[in-house]
Amino acid sequence: MPLSDEMVKKSLDGLAQQCANRGLHLTNLRRRLMGLLLKAGKPVKAYDLIEQSAVLGRRLTPATVYRVLDFLMENGLVHKVNAINAFVACTEQDGALDHQPLILVCPTCQKTTEINDPDLSIMVFEKLNDLGYALKRGSIEIHGHCGLCEEKTLTESS
Repeated sequence: MPLSDEMVKKSLDGLAQQCANRGLHLTNLRRRLMGLLLKAGKPVKAYDLIEQSAVLGRRLTPATVYRVLDFLMENGLVHKVNAINAFVACTEQDGALDHQPLILVCPTCQKTTEINDPDLSIMVFEKLNDLGYALKRGSIEIHGHCGLCEEKTLTESS
């Protein structure tokens, strides 16, 4: 869900403080791209961020955008949604660097929902370990139709 300009500013101020508490700096460029992701409220492709940055005044190079996205991902502020090759602002904004969310992805409308349920995550990651898999830093994507797309699919097939 997109955020208002006031909510984006408030979120960015909180994120800047979290970064400062970790000894990191949320530079103007990082803040600008994070703001675009927060304002979108949905996954955004890197090249769309480049286009949006041009509208804001200065067109960024792909290398610059990816470097900023890498910083934001490494510090738990953004997740990459591999299924659609896009980036989404993390909804777990309490400063938790080590959370590994489950991300629901609708393949039709590309809506994503981040699930931050520690008990569920622990259960999933323990099961992965039991099966001999070790997920490094990242998230797990679960693909399924959101309620609106599923309803539309059912209506069209009737």
